[in-house]
Amino acid sequence: MGNDWREELGKILDSRSKTTRAELEKERFEAFVAKVARPALGELAGELGRHGRKAVLRETTASITLTVMHGDTEEISFRLLARSLPAGLVPYAEIRLHKGQRLVKTEGKFKPADPHCTIDSVTVADVIVCFLAHYRQAVDVVV
Repeated sequence: MGNDWREELGKILDSRSKTTRAELEKERFEAFVAKVARPALGELAGELGRHGRKAVLRETTASITLTVMHGDTEEISFRLLARSLPAGLVPYAEIRLHKGQRLVKTEGKFKPADPHCTIDSVTVADVIVCFLAHYRQAVDVVV
């Protein structure tokens, strides 16, 4: 038997993927941005533009942000991120908006009934609904 088993063990372990959990989560978040977040925020940006707003999308490897301006005033900054929890990778929104002269920062959930929903269950519609709920507060529209 000699060194044969050591060689076999080496082949098994060396051929395994050396991808870390952080790298896997980064890949999953990038897929979420590509399939859900970017399309949702892109649709919103287009529609906001048709209503006289300047809407700018910015992306990093860890987030995507939609900033909406009306004239020189930032109405809302809506940033999508994800955190690693035991339930899995959980997306959330970090929102900064102006209410009169005050700057308000808050966090948004995409499925309020399930605050620990994972990135795989959030849809384009969920992102749009979350944005609209907070944007309504920013522009003080009563529905």
